[in-house]
Amino acid sequence: MENSKIAALVELGVLCRGVQVEPEGDGGADPGPHRFSEHPQLCRFENPAFLHPFEDPSAAAYSLFAPDTSMEEALSATRLVVLLGTADTPQLRAALASRTTVVILFEPDERTLIRFLEAFKLAGLNRPNLFCFTGDPRSFDPPLQDMLPGDMFRLGTPAFFITDRVRRLYGGWADRVVEYLEILHYRHAIYGLSGQGLSRSRPLRDIHRGLLYDQQVHAFENVREYLTAPPIAGLRNRLRGAEAILVAAGPDLPERLDWIRRNRERGVVICVNNAVKPLADASIQPHFVVINDTSIDSGVVFRHIPKMPETILVAHCLSDLGGDRFRQKYLFGSFLPQIFGERDSLRLHGSVISTAFSLARHLGCERCVLVGAQLASANPWGLSYARGTVKDAPGTAERELVNEHPQLCPVTTPFGEPLFTTLNFLDAALWLSEEIRVSGVPCVNTSRASILYGEGVEFDEEPVLSGRVEHMKDLFRPEPPRVDVREAGRWLRREIRLWTSVAEAARTVLADDTPAMAAKGMAILDQLDKNNVTYLAERRGGLHNRLFYRQVFEGDESSRRKGLRLYFRDVLAMSGEFLDLLAKALTLL
Repeated sequence: MENSKIAALVELGVLCRGVQVEPEGDGGADPGPHRFSEHPQLCRFENPAFLHPFEDPSAAAYSLFAPDTSMEEALSATRLVVLLGTADTPQLRAALASRTTVVILFEPDERTLIRFLEAFKLAGLNRPNLFCFTGDPRSFDPPLQDMLPGDMFRLGTPAFFITDRVRRLYGGWADRVVEYLEILHYRHAIYGLSGQGLSRSRPLRDIHRGLLYDQQVHAFENVREYLTAPPIAGLRNRLRGAEAILVAAGPDLPERLDWIRRNRERGVVICVNNAVKPLADASIQPHFVVINDTSIDSGVVFRHIPKMPETILVAHCLSDLGGDRFRQKYLFGSFLPQIFGERDSLRLHGSVISTAFSLARHLGCERCVLVGAQLASANPWGLSYARGTVKDAPGTAERELVNEHPQLCPVTTPFGEPLFTTLNFLDAALWLSEEIRVSGVPCVNTSRASILYGEGVEFDEEPVLSGRVEHMKDLFRPEPPRVDVREAGRWLRREIRLWTSVAEAARTVLADDTPAMAAKGMAILDQLDKNNVTYLAERRGGLHNRLFYRQVFEGDESSRRKGLRLYFRDVLAMSGEFLDLLAKALTLL
């Protein structure tokens, strides 16, 4: 019979229950205390340059805790505290007394939770800043990553406190909880600072940030495909019941090429963009290539492969679309939907292998085989990829491990093999493994040296596929998108007028040798800050953002004039690039 207090907490929304872990010990009350966890924090593997991303030493993006941190010290550094083990301790009461702090309480053993509830008044737990969980962290439905709001992890770095009972009897469970929540903290509080969005554009001041430079380039380059390539809605359930082979560019991909070749007619081969060159070199034509990264670098691979007329490209509309490498393309994601129409998106996160899985589900595939989806490698100093990719080989010099940046994060496979990975790939593996679990789509991973495992993912080095890939020819005869070509032309001409005016403004400032040059330049800079031009210039790579800021906003009049000239020279060059792209796009309408 279910305990009434547990049922009441569930009813109140205070307690969430996952699959219970194997009970250990006698299930008695936990005497505490809650001691600070001494585990190595994941954020120590982040580049320390992002600890103070806003150039303000008083505003840290995350906290590095000392091993002997007390609850009082933790509460002064963060507003997010996690306690593992239900024990009525001074540490728990201090955390609950801080009304500005969110407290997350995890308990592996419901027998101990019942003892705790008998001693701790229910009203003491029914408060808006407390969340309680019991069970395996990777067993909730919806997953914890969907239940816990991202804003929670922006309150501060989670400080973990654990009882001796949990440490002794449930150490492995505690490690899984800590890792899960630290990955979510990275996802919501750190990645946005260290990811592509602020690369080469540290937020030193308030400017409008819209499309990245790479995305703007692709938006202009892709106009013809916006008019001709159908949205992915046309692919929904078109290969229902088929099995999918999802190919990533992990180090062991070359060892699986023969298996892929033997099974190409039995399974839909969905290849990520970085893995297409090894397949092409092996004369294997995948059925689909997927790309979701909108950076220019991610499309470089398409310049190193032959034409692939039997392969369909499925791409984010702001990514490189491969030129003439692919006979048929389908697009996802919307850009200017009022002109080019709404398009469905694919669920994805962190790695393009997540996009490949989402495409397989979108096609209606009933099982997926993961090849080269390792998201880790044996090199502590840089991720290794399959031979034949266009990724640079990382250095492999022998040196002592430091368990912090620049070393990669140590991980262990389910088979006990030690590997290393980036925080981004650790996050991607968590997201995708949870996505697979709740999707109900069974997956097979062909690599033991992989961190992409969990419920619903089994290991088989050479799984047997027994089906056939049918109806592919139909996918090369899609319904064309319904787009008004005249409206697209009007948009291109408006963009031409915009960038012509930006170029003329830049030329005006650069030609001005009078004392009024600085004032005129600052007035125009203020306008360009507000319409994304400055952000595009920062992201383009030619403008040294910190030097520009120092010269224009911290220097004397001479320094300001020098910085403005550097800025407007870059803006003029960028405007010329965009005008060339726009003129070409207009001729292709």
